[in-house]
Amino acid sequence: MNRFFSIFAGLLVLILFHGSVANGQVVTLSGDYIHKVINSSTNATYTKSLIILHEIYDGTLLPDNYLIGTVAARRGGTGAFNRLNVANVNSSSSYNATFSNLVSNDEATYSWRLKTCRYNGKKYIALDVPYAGGQHSNGFQFIGWAKSSGVSLEFVPYDKNGVPQNTDILTEIADYIPSRQITNYVSRFNIMGRVGIGTANPQADLAVEGNILAKQIKVKTDISVPDYVFEPDYNLKSLQELEEYVKINKHLPEMPSANEIGKKGLDVAEMNLLLLKKIEELTLHLIEKDKTIKEIADRLVKLESK
Repeated sequence: MNRFFSIFAGLLVLILFHGSVANGQVVTLSGDYIHKVINSSTNATYTKSLIILHEIYDGTLLPDNYLIGTVAARRGGTGAFNRLNVANVNSSSSYNATFSNLVSNDEATYSWRLKTCRYNGKKYIALDVPYAGGQHSNGFQFIGWAKSSGVSLEFVPYDKNGVPQNTDILTEIADYIPSRQITNYVSRFNIMGRVGIGTANPQADLAVEGNILAKQIKVKTDISVPDYVFEPDYNLKSLQELEEYVKINKHLPEMPSANEIGKKGLDVAEMNLLLLKKIEELTLHLIEKDKTIKEIADRLVKLESK
């Protein structure tokens, strides 16, 4: 209840102070629970920047450092694309360990990313600001819990129009692999849109840039199952026809070529049913050949008996 009251009070104060808090000023809401308008006076067009979050372990045992809360960035104005970017951060580092994760709320393909860097000699975890040519002209704000044995919530540009910036104080910028997990215990998890795993630009309802491991996969399809192959009126190509086709095309009839698969990918449902059809056709050929072999065997037996 106390935590809920603190959050409620913080949000109330944030509303009251919105537009009146000075750039870079911190308003303490309750203990380490703060509202800060991040000083982004160096923000400019075509500039890539980091927001330094808190110091992290770097070989020397570290006191408690953390940042848990929301960073919001906004660009808006007459005739300007109204960019709204929100990062929910859960990050901490103390003693000899660092744990962090990030939920990025953005538009288009822009997204926040966690980075590590060295700033004025110390090692930090930082937020890489979603990049586009036009900067967030309305700035950045944070609300949440924050504590750092070094600086916290500092805005630092590192590139402008391809030219490195602040290289004397900001170095060793590297991707950080999140080490915290998010678990949802729900009766139903609905996503009304495309899902990308390992990709920020999914080209299908579900796009996975990597491997999929599953105990069972069911594919529903409108493609008819090729049991019609066993109908009496099915036109089964002769082996001679198949031989001629394969010599010319280098693949079986109806099957996509290697070039087509390379360009368009492989439709699992379609391919499995095509393979089933070829197996059924092969089975018919085997049955026919088995009959022929038996006829030849019977003739040989008769000839030997004579």
